[in-house]
Amino acid sequence: MKCLILCGGRGVIDPITRHRVPKCLLKVGNRPLIWHVMKLFSSYGYNDFVLALGQEGDQIKQYFMNGFELLHDIEVNLAGNEVKSLNRIPEENWTIKLVDTGNSACTGARIARCERYLKYEPFFIAYSDVLADVNITDLVRFHQASKKLLTVTGVNPPSRFGTFYMNEPDTLTYNPHAKLEMHKSRINGGFMVANEKLFEKLSPISECNLETEIFNTLITEQQIALWKHDGFWQNVDTERDMDYLQRLYEINKRPWLGIN
Repeated sequence: MKCLILCGGRGVIDPITRHRVPKCLLKVGNRPLIWHVMKLFSSYGYNDFVLALGQEGDQIKQYFMNGFELLHDIEVNLAGNEVKSLNRIPEENWTIKLVDTGNSACTGARIARCERYLKYEPFFIAYSDVLADVNITDLVRFHQASKKLLTVTGVNPPSRFGTFYMNEPDTLTYNPHAKLEMHKSRINGGFMVANEKLFEKLSPISECNLETEIFNTLITEQQIALWKHDGFWQNVDTERDMDYLQRLYEINKRPWLGIN
């Protein structure tokens, strides 16, 4: 199965360099967000990626064309003007297609514009700015058992505010780091599995939106399933989100990579 990763959002200001970059290139540790997403799939044996690029997509291309070269130990022969790699890196077994899907297209259109690389088998859909310890094997099994066109990972997001719990009348407890516990609802956690027939519902016109249009169509047709994930999950919308992930990394806690 191939992994389609949506990288079409507007660029953001890197808090370190102060330059505008695609959000997926913001670094956690010494690797960009998108590397961490890809590393999760790779840890389950999925190494074939399609990146749907949007604004600032040329920077993403430059990272994959040149950035990975910097991960090697190298030997430089100045006399012969030769550079030789001295080691292999795990990412060498990754295959990455970088597809320009337009600057302003919505998510459904971006997926549709990648159809020629994905249409022959089920495939993953993921966002490039969400880190989680999703069990990809369990997600795939659930999708196969559901026999739906699309399976979405549903999560309870972390709360930005402390949460009070009413255990008994007039008895309170408080957790400053609780998740939002939505017992009858979940938000889209950004890790999905799609059957190839999903392309029949999509359109390459820029306004085709997966989340606001296609989800409702699939619900009406009873062709969407929700797989619940209660483990680690963190999206990146603000500099505060990046700071949180960076703090975890610095204390060697990277649950999205199985390091706790």
